[in-house]
Amino acid sequence: MARKKNDTKNQKNLFKQDIPKMLEGYYSGDKPNPNLCVFIEAHIKENPYDPQNDDYDVPAFDKPIETTKATAIYNMHTYWSKKPHDAIRQYIRHYTEPGDMVLDPFCGSGGTALAALMEGRKAIAIDRSPAATFITKNYCTPVDVDKLREAFEELEAEVRPEIDWLYETRCDRCGGKATTGYTVYSQIFQCPRCLEKIPLFDCVDAIGTTAKGKPKKIKTCPYCHEKGIVEEISTRSEKFGAVPVLVSYICEGGCKPKRDKRRHNDPDIKKRMYFEKYDLGKIREIEKKDIPYWYPPHKMMNVEDDSIPWGDEWRLGRNFRSVKELFTKRNLWALSVILSAIKTIIIPLQRDAIKFCWNSVLLNLSRMTTNRDRLGFLKGTYYLPQNCRCTNVWGTVANKFRMMISGWEAIHSIGTNALNISTEDVRSLNVKSNSIDYIFTDPPYADKEQYGELNFVWEAWLGFDTHWHDEEIIVNKMRDKTEADWANMMRQAMAECYRVLKPGHWLSLCYHDTSEGTWALVQDIMAETGFIVDQESEALFIDTGQKSYNQKVADKVNKRDLVINFRKPKPGEARHSVSITGDENAETFSQKVLTIIREYLNEHPGHTKDRIFDAVVSRLVRKGQMEAHDFDTLLVQVAEPVVEPRMKDLFTPEQPDLFDTHEIKRWYLKDTEEGAEESDRAVADAAARKIETFMKKQCKHELKKSQLRWDQLKHKIKTLSAKLAELKMLRNGADEEKAKRARQDRSRLKRELAQLEKEHEKMRIERSEWKKNALHYTYISEFYFPLQSKPRGKLAELLEDYFYFTEQGNWRPPVIDEERTEKQARRAQAVRRRLQSYCRSLESGDAIANDQRPDNTTMAEWIRHCKRSGLYEQGKLLYEKGGLNLDNLAEETMVNVEEDYQVCVRMLARGESSKSGKEKKRSRKKKLK
Repeated sequence: MARKKNDTKNQKNLFKQDIPKMLEGYYSGDKPNPNLCVFIEAHIKENPYDPQNDDYDVPAFDKPIETTKATAIYNMHTYWSKKPHDAIRQYIRHYTEPGDMVLDPFCGSGGTALAALMEGRKAIAIDRSPAATFITKNYCTPVDVDKLREAFEELEAEVRPEIDWLYETRCDRCGGKATTGYTVYSQIFQCPRCLEKIPLFDCVDAIGTTAKGKPKKIKTCPYCHEKGIVEEISTRSEKFGAVPVLVSYICEGGCKPKRDKRRHNDPDIKKRMYFEKYDLGKIREIEKKDIPYWYPPHKMMNVEDDSIPWGDEWRLGRNFRSVKELFTKRNLWALSVILSAIKTIIIPLQRDAIKFCWNSVLLNLSRMTTNRDRLGFLKGTYYLPQNCRCTNVWGTVANKFRMMISGWEAIHSIGTNALNISTEDVRSLNVKSNSIDYIFTDPPYADKEQYGELNFVWEAWLGFDTHWHDEEIIVNKMRDKTEADWANMMRQAMAECYRVLKPGHWLSLCYHDTSEGTWALVQDIMAETGFIVDQESEALFIDTGQKSYNQKVADKVNKRDLVINFRKPKPGEARHSVSITGDENAETFSQKVLTIIREYLNEHPGHTKDRIFDAVVSRLVRKGQMEAHDFDTLLVQVAEPVVEPRMKDLFTPEQPDLFDTHEIKRWYLKDTEEGAEESDRAVADAAARKIETFMKKQCKHELKKSQLRWDQLKHKIKTLSAKLAELKMLRNGADEEKAKRARQDRSRLKRELAQLEKEHEKMRIERSEWKKNALHYTYISEFYFPLQSKPRGKLAELLEDYFYFTEQGNWRPPVIDEERTEKQARRAQAVRRRLQSYCRSLESGDAIANDQRPDNTTMAEWIRHCKRSGLYEQGKLLYEKGGLNLDNLAEETMVNVEEDYQVCVRMLARGESSKSGKEKKRSRKKKLK
């Protein structure tokens, strides 16, 4: 058996892919890479730049990219404002050839470098943050997964005894050994009414309102709730510390299921006793001991004075002053023992890879982790939730390691090992001029992402330099770094990019900012540096469909990353003139923005605000005419939103929340704007065509699907009818006993036949409707709601304008040309809006001027429109109270309008009857209960 195992292992090794080996000295930790100059000189020697014979002439990339973050590589390690490498690969393929040199001077987590290597290009990755270059190094370094598993197993064997001691507990079902899976800590608040101190975890959920009257979820005092009083517990009130309130454990003694939970106030006395004795007992035991391993002693951002904020990410509600305060003592201990063991791994490649895995879950093991089943924290912030979940450290690291295996395997596909990573200031690159073939970069967004502060915890734990922040290109109030400072440092960085880039080659700037932000400065910086902006008319973007915390909660941010391409002109090439404004007044600039908004919404009515903003920024920056402005104020001058709820499913809207994420706002030009009506009509026409196509396709499908059952029903009805006829004859000519059985059989078959005939009739009606391409509203709405481009009205209004309502309660498209012409004519006359407005006036009793009243012929047309469109209440109201004089109508018109009125009355009665029947059924069910 042993020999077979060895043979199997040897066979596996025969087909094993060779692991690319990186160049010597490609990474130098938290210092500038001394090998960068040699690396670039080797490239220049292989690919010398000859300005006289350079024939590089590539047009600007012109395709917006929609991609996903849900890939094995992307999910290996979190980073702030991270871009999927798959999207960047498309830019690199367009602008470069294999063997070209790609630079990212703000490399972050290394997406550009990885994309370049996968495309067979050389790469230089630079960032001032040591955490960023460490993550980049591990994202771009292939490892032998089998050997890495072995190293990880050895690590587990070394730390397991201490981890077991840290998380040991007992199972309250069998009394045997158990391991703590996670512990929930909850912040304590005091009820302002009864003065009881309560963990927020114990509070009762309720719906309250904001100061503006919007609904919001609130937590209420459980003691007051027992007395029938709703008293909100505000999380902004004084905090009295976080305490353990729930433990999830894993039984080691064979109980099934293995996992179970218990609470500090568990109704089960035994569970409550085990929680106090074993769970709290273990926490108290750990608190009494000193941690025997190194962990970072750093104060946050090295600010020793506890009386002042340590940075822009500091908040009163998250007033932790040191790195260690971000963790519970048990998790701090576990993290430190594992890190200590990782440092003893002899092979550097394996040591860094496992440390990379450990670091990837470091913040997930802090007090920032929310109490939910999917482990995570709010990215891009140091937010501390009032209820946090502290998980078993080794369990989390081990799970992450298993998940990262597929990512490491995918990294094996890099096409070259030509990479140099350097932790240095981009304003002074150790790179020769005119040596870089392409730059793709995602620079810091002024004050939008505090990279230095967010990376500090990682860098402190990893033992890197934590005093580099004076060189950070950022806007930071606590460090007195202003927008002017940011602009000056960015100007120096872009000047270096311009210097090292080959003439005629491209720089793609991926940027994300608000309308009040720094787009105008970026435009001016790039123009002053000497770059020529591409003149692509459409906005380019990278859209992953997933949003950061800030993107979700802030109404004034664009939700995608815009990409604008800049080119370094060739020697002697005339530069396009850019109109960097300054003497232009606010009114003139506002008119430019309003013009772009009008043009965009004329072409794309119903788009969301972020799409409109992208168009404004893209066009103005390309023209060199961007200025800071209040986009929201300008938008509402010419456009108005239509609000629709986000739906959990077809019938259930999302619960309201503080950030309005339960609603979708789609923007349309105001009716007073020129071209608004034509634009709306075009969108409605397109939506109606899509609906009609769907109706025909779906009805064809339903007919085909029901055909077998339809044939079966006809056959069964025919068979049963024949049997009933036979039994009737048998009954007439048989003895008494046979006649009795025949009557019983006939009675049973009659019941079966009645059921079949009922089902047959129902299906006949359905199939008859499907043959007319008629569908119920629920079918249509399920198709319609996911559509991106929609008219401003509701679906019901669109259906009334373009389709006919059948007597069976379905909608069908026009069948004959006359019907289609009639619908088109009524839309042109805006019949529905006018008649509904008139009906509202009738219902409210408002005085209606004579010139506002329709004539008798128009009134008759309105009533017919109501009958055909399912507006039965309005049709009845118009006939009875609208002022219709039948004597002034032609005889044929009078007969028709009376018939239309009777149909409206019948349909309303049918609806009431159906409603009454349902109420009676509900009443009977209640009585039975």
